[in-house]
Amino acid sequence: MKHNWKMGFVAGIMLLLPLVLATTTLTTANAANKTTTSKTAKKAKAKAKPKAKKHYLIVMGHGAGDPGARGNGTTEATFLRKHMLPQLRKYAKKVKGSTITFYNPKKNLVSDTLYHHKGSYKLNKKTTVIMFHLDAPAGHGGHVIIHKKHPTKRDRRLAKVIKKYVGLNRAYNGFSYRTNLRNCNVLRHRGIDYSLVESGFITNKNDVKHLKKHMAKIAKADIEAITNEKIK
Repeated sequence: MKHNWKMGFVAGIMLLLPLVLATTTLTTANAANKTTTSKTAKKAKAKAKPKAKKHYLIVMGHGAGDPGARGNGTTEATFLRKHMLPQLRKYAKKVKGSTITFYNPKKNLVSDTLYHHKGSYKLNKKTTVIMFHLDAPAGHGGHVIIHKKHPTKRDRRLAKVIKKYVGLNRAYNGFSYRTNLRNCNVLRHRGIDYSLVESGFITNKNDVKHLKKHMAKIAKADIEAITNEKIK
């Protein structure tokens, strides 16, 4: 009897052993599958999140009843919107690595900011603002007004465009660091990156002539300088 009992016990264990091994193998396989699935899901999630494009907001100076500077039969607000804006929009559409939008040309960013507490106060802090203006009352050439003591790479690229097509204002040699412009101070205090481009003197016949003659090339070069992207 004792011998038969032992034999039966061993036989029972032998019968259960395949089941235990099968269960262990299945559990291990399921764990491995879950780990693989989790890694695959994480990779897919990572691939599904493309890098956010840099956003640039381009602003035409003055407007909405504010003519800006006057010269050569036109005003700063009119010249910028009539000659420069259409060309900038044209080349902004060709950029692939950045997002470019334009401030409503029927409005004035400065007055919206200073008198209505909108404008620069409502901009996303990750936005980079590029403002275009024309200089006065007398002089030649343009320059870039910067918000730090030293120009950024973008500021330097924009200054090169001015130098090539219009010429630089000798008084600044390309750049002017200013802290007395109220709207720009709002941007600075909010930590918003910006450049203000004085494209030339509206009172200078040669400056205006060169701006009109090369406007398409200037606009293309400005967009390339802003985004650091070559346009074909």
